[in-house]
Amino acid sequence: MPLLTLRLMGPVELTGPADLRLTPRGMRARGALAVIGTARSMRITRARLQDLLFSERDPEQGNASLRQVLREIRISLGPHRDALLTGPGWVGLDPAMLRLDMSARPGPDGQIPEFGADLDIPDPEFEDWLRDVRRAAEAHAPTAIESALPDLVLGTPVSTSQDAMVLATMILSEAAGRTADLLPVAIHDADAVPRGPHIQITALASLQGQVFNLSAMLTHRPSGRVMWSQRMTCPLGELGAQMGDFTARCCLAMVQVVDQGRALGAAGGISFADVFSFSADRLARADQVLERLGDSITPAVTLSLRAWIRTTYAFERLTDDPGRAIAEAAELAARARQAAPFHATALAVNSVIEAYLDRDQIAYDLARQAVMADGQNPLARLSLSRALAGIDRLEQSASEAQAGLGQALSSLNPANWHLGIGVAKMRAGDLHAAIHHLEAVHRFAPDNRPALRFLAALRYAVKDQAGARDALRALQRLEPDFSLDLMGSDGYPVDTLRRLGLLQIAKSRLV
Repeated sequence: MPLLTLRLMGPVELTGPADLRLTPRGMRARGALAVIGTARSMRITRARLQDLLFSERDPEQGNASLRQVLREIRISLGPHRDALLTGPGWVGLDPAMLRLDMSARPGPDGQIPEFGADLDIPDPEFEDWLRDVRRAAEAHAPTAIESALPDLVLGTPVSTSQDAMVLATMILSEAAGRTADLLPVAIHDADAVPRGPHIQITALASLQGQVFNLSAMLTHRPSGRVMWSQRMTCPLGELGAQMGDFTARCCLAMVQVVDQGRALGAAGGISFADVFSFSADRLARADQVLERLGDSITPAVTLSLRAWIRTTYAFERLTDDPGRAIAEAAELAARARQAAPFHATALAVNSVIEAYLDRDQIAYDLARQAVMADGQNPLARLSLSRALAGIDRLEQSASEAQAGLGQALSSLNPANWHLGIGVAKMRAGDLHAAIHHLEAVHRFAPDNRPALRFLAALRYAVKDQAGARDALRALQRLEPDFSLDLMGSDGYPVDTLRRLGLLQIAKSRLV
């Protein structure tokens, strides 16, 4: 469970165990925490953070000032300084150690405090960012579930020709439909714009000679903030092969923008990142939102995602009763298939549940049906990769996951794809390749527990004791009751390692 809490509604507050105050005193340090905390996966490029905090300073001076801000945050964290993560060109907060609290608690006067109430940083870029976030937070006050729904409004593309307009409409309509297959979002046309906040989808399309051009844009309303825009171009003769990629890129943008809606203050909104996270707090938050939605929008998707969350509880050992979690998942998944018997997402989640129950052939059959229903659905392809591993078609499993990793939509949950490849390689005996992909899982999802279990055992097997110890220590931070004796016990979820004879680490006494 996370040790730290970052509260952003009202004054910025960072607290540790027993409400220990860890908030830095500097205004820009608190502003940096607000920006990082609301960024996707709590990570942001250093260049973007520097631009928000020090846009009026020259680059060299701004870079030095940013280093000082990060140093101040690290000092304020004290014994928890590892919660501040840095990498090549980015900075972030460790979701395994820190929980983001965006709940708005009324003050003594009964009023709801504004986002970052104590932030007053005299930088025009930061002021624009803060104004957008506060405006969206006010617009998304969770007084009713309707105000939290991440609606998408699909406008008619503006085009120089009928043919270009038809092509653009096909791409954007399919992208919106795929988004609705992954998240319970409402899709409206331009004649039925909802009253509340929404994402407007617009596009310009043209045919210039034998080249098709599409410029798509996603804009948050009513703030007017452009959340995403991209220009795509392709020779007309190659468009048949490229349309799938164009659709996937637009779908990816829609899902990511819905996630960014949380950063704009949609505390009750849907987050794909939360649903496919490995944190108990984030999973619980996503489940609460999905439960409130009920049958109001695409019940097959809502029920399937709630089932997926429970499979994560079981796989990740986030519950004391994994059997109950899987039983609840199976019940929700059955209701999803009743709502839509041939829905790719519902079939895929059913497959994952059957795989957990070691009914590998049934899992494979369901995954095949999911892919037949929609071969571009990322959950369908992911479930097929897992199911292939379950019936010992390891090369095909790794190949399927590798192909999925190369698709645009894989960036929604790359950790799952790398985990699939890593497990297949491990079962095939290629330990070094397995380690490579499991390390990628840890980079993308530091709180993924199975990857750390596998990494510790495989590094130990290849004589990398220091690396094995690092993985075990990371596992200890995620599982306070973890011990090597527990890892070697029958109830601990390492059956794959046990069957492969790779559990020698349990007797190593490395930690």
